Amino acid sequence: MTEQTAVFSIRPATWQADEEGLAFVRRTVFMQEQGVPEELEWDGLDEHAFHLLAVDSENRPIGTVRLLPDGHIGRMAVLPAWRCKGIGTSLLTTALEAAAERGIRQV
Repeated sequence: MTEQTAVFSIRPATWQADEEGLAFVRRTVFMQEQGVPEELEWDGLDEHAFHLLAVDSENRPIGTVRLLPDGHIGRMAVLPAWRCKGIGTSLLTTALEAAAERGIRQV
């Protein structure tokens, strides 16, 4: 039996251009799976955040994370079927690199 490697990519995203995919992942993980109330999830900070979107080989959203201008990294979520495949690690590593590129010294 061979182990299959998950095929995914991570790309920068903006709330303005990618809200549908970003919101889909967060709604699925935080609101439906974890029961986070809608008013807590949509905190009004997304339009000014730097987002990353993980997508599968068919460009479907499977994970996300955001970096706020003050250095907070949060709202990291990966769809259940895609967990334990390195997506979360890749999202966090890329978010840390993005913070460094923006001159954010502490996250």
